[in-house]
Amino acid sequence: MAVIQFQAFFTFEQSTYHGGTNFGRTAGGPFITTSYNYDAPIDEYGLIRQPKYGHLKELHKAIKLCELALLSADPSETSLGTYAKAQVFSSESGGCVAFLSNYNPTSAARVTFNSMHYSLPPWSISILPDCKNVVFNTATVGVQTSQKQMLPTNSKLLSWETFSEDISSDDDDSTITVVGLMEQLNVTRDTRQNELNLTFFEI
Repeated sequence: MAVIQFQAFFTFEQSTYHGGTNFGRTAGGPFITTSYNYDAPIDEYGLIRQPKYGHLKELHKAIKLCELALLSADPSETSLGTYAKAQVFSSESGGCVAFLSNYNPTSAARVTFNSMHYSLPPWSISILPDCKNVVFNTATVGVQTSQKQMLPTNSKLLSWETFSEDISSDDDDSTITVVGLMEQLNVTRDTRQNELNLTFFEI
């Protein structure tokens, strides 16, 4: 998970960047594959999903350009209108980064910042790593959408498998007490996917 947060201004969260599949297991009941994909920028087979992958790549490049000012300055906030505001990071070394936001979900905004005019699409944030030039806007996608075509192959299909798990209670002899950490597959003998770990401290 990647989280980028600038005070109360905005939060970017990408909960799943690369999808995955645990082949040979089931979850949630018989005949349900353990796919954890959720339209991730890179899917469970390692294929990129455009435009999401390219748009996030451009966002990461824009944030990288802002690195020094973001890490060395506290932001100041200025209203640019009813739904628009600027958050500016000015470092002592002269670096300046601005985030211009339009919180109106339906209408674009025309704002003036540092004597320059900017058009902000609805519900978007523009990133200015030098407080002048826009290098990224969250609503402006410059990457073409990719279409995947799944074709049949002569590959051997995997058969469905189910595993019966031993549901043990905390009161029986299955409780193990150790000093340190243990590896899950060895402890569960690879017969169950979950284990409960409790840590106690004596003060």
